Amino acid sequence: MEEHVNPLLIIVPSQYVSALLKLHEKLEGKNIEWAVSGNLGEALRTVRVEPDCIEIVASKGAAQQIHDAVADFNIQPIAHLVQTLARKASIQGKEYPVYVRSHYFELDIDGIKVKVHGDLQYRVNDWAWGDTFQFDPDIVYVVGKKTSVVPLRVRYELYRGLGWSDRAENISKVFAIWDKVHSHFK
Repeated sequence: MEEHVNPLLIIVPSQYVSALLKLHEKLEGKNIEWAVSGNLGEALRTVRVEPDCIEIVASKGAAQQIHDAVADFNIQPIAHLVQTLARKASIQGKEYPVYVRSHYFELDIDGIKVKVHGDLQYRVNDWAWGDTFQFDPDIVYVVGKKTSVVPLRVRYELYRGLGWSDRAENISKVFAIWDKVHSHFK
């Protein structure tokens, strides 16, 4: 039996909303450009996915500003790290490791892990590092707070490039709903 839920209504777990609002409090008025990425960023754009942390992407300088602004939380120092993603790329029938490189730190807000990436880059296997992850953010409002998020189109293209067709399909479902809504109002 198909589940019928209003596709424009997505419930983001309240603990993520609360932690995001606390992050906003710390960063308000500081003129820092940052955006929510990862599963939470997708959920805020109505993709049906469960967040497991708050991922923030920013420039290296903005990551340092964020680090300074949240210093009273339990934070790690910023480190230039290369991390291997849990999921491999699937390209032309072969699997390859996926790496991210960034100026990185984590903090904890009320039990929610917050991961901050400054100047994020991706690499598949031993290929060249990609350009620094850059985009014009989408804006959503979370309890009245203007919040930048990584655009779904950017996430969709990333997933397609990595061969993560299930993740790309989840986003394409949202695009189909948006198309229906927009055509209804034409």
